[in-house]
Amino acid sequence: MNTGLGKIIVNCASILTGNFLNKLISIAVLACITGFYSPSEFGRYSFVISYIAFFGIFTDLGINTLLTKDISGKSVEAREGFGHAIAIRFLYTVATFFAVIASLWFLGYGYEILYLAAAASLSLFFSFRGLFFRTAFDIPFQVNLKMGYPAVVNFLNEVLTLGVIVLLVYKKATLLWLILAINIVNIPWFVVMAYVSIRQIRPSFSFDTTTWRRIIRDSLPLGLASLLEGVFILIPVFLLSRLATDEAIGFYSLSFRLVASLWIVPIAVMVSLLPKMSRDAVFSENGVRDGFVRGLKLILLTGVPMALITDYYAEAIIGLFTDNSYADSAQALRIMGWGTFAYFINTVFYYTFTAAGKQRFNMAVWSVNALVCVGGCILLIPLFGYMGAAYSFTAALGAGLLCNVYFAYKGLGINVVPVVTKFALSGAISAVIFFLIPALSGMSAPLGVGFYLSALFFTKAVSVREWGDWVNHGDTRK
Repeated sequence: MNTGLGKIIVNCASILTGNFLNKLISIAVLACITGFYSPSEFGRYSFVISYIAFFGIFTDLGINTLLTKDISGKSVEAREGFGHAIAIRFLYTVATFFAVIASLWFLGYGYEILYLAAAASLSLFFSFRGLFFRTAFDIPFQVNLKMGYPAVVNFLNEVLTLGVIVLLVYKKATLLWLILAINIVNIPWFVVMAYVSIRQIRPSFSFDTTTWRRIIRDSLPLGLASLLEGVFILIPVFLLSRLATDEAIGFYSLSFRLVASLWIVPIAVMVSLLPKMSRDAVFSENGVRDGFVRGLKLILLTGVPMALITDYYAEAIIGLFTDNSYADSAQALRIMGWGTFAYFINTVFYYTFTAAGKQRFNMAVWSVNALVCVGGCILLIPLFGYMGAAYSFTAALGAGLLCNVYFAYKGLGINVVPVVTKFALSGAISAVIFFLIPALSGMSAPLGVGFYLSALFFTKAVSVREWGDWVNHGDTRK
């Protein structure tokens, strides 16, 4: 497996391009749904989708990330590791399917929500929109840095989904039929993805209790971190459903869906770096730290402009996809854009700790995120409604960032201060250009971003050469 710079760039570009096209279609889907259904109906839809997405975590519990790392580091034979991933995750998914309906019934939700959840539960097996069983078949592409294949299949699936949604909206379908159709349309593309995947690595299935126990044990910290991330995502929506209105859920959910669509950027970068960093953790003493620095620089390069643009154009972004009934979402989007910037940086730490075998740090960080989010929502939602949820979202990710910085320094000897100094100075000046030059309000955003990027390249905070040096150094695989 060639992990040269060119292949890393192509893999990352494939993920980003595919997901960019998918997000454009997803935004069109969002516009169709919010344009036809009221904020209250969209709130019910968002609650069910968020609830299923949370339970989707139980279909993985860290299995994919662990086995991608182990297969890349050659501590597990590829065919056996892939087979174990499919088998374990299928059993997880079946159990999760029944747990979804049972938990909603136990919590006292009405039959309308139960029916919607039952239809949405098909996504646990087939959906391309989240961490569900289907992603088990991504492992061969992640290991071999060939994420272009799933990106193409995912895009075709999204196109078909959009066509079905447009038809159902035109026919004025109910939410139940909408959710059911969205999930059924995933099935043929799931079959295509599985077929292409097993041609990359043909899985070998065996029931080896010793190996399964080891995989489940080693993946547990990653799984708990993912579970806590799910709690962090679900809690605002869940508490809004208990402490506020369906309309408030709709306002918050629209902002969340828009910022969450950007999360693929740091994930694409770090998934592409994970195989190299995992090998470096075995063969090169400083390789993980070198990979962290380069990943962090790239994320800061993209994350600062993203946060500034989201803040500056929040009203325009909301107005682009919805009518005036959703205008109140703009303020939440502005706040959550900065939380997403913290998420970008946290993702770099997450994959760095995973490559270094420090999964327990990820679990600790997401524990803090979840606790801050829960506490913030309980205190702030009764006072500020959906804005209280937005404040809690951003505060939680900021608290997690501070924890990541601490664990990186104590556990890996990584000091982020030298890395971020030039970025922070360039970002501060860019912010001045953004917000303090009203006479140039139409041009302040492009001028700010342009200055930020120019300053970074002028000061050589980012260079192509350092990437090439890192990729070509310390790779002692035979």
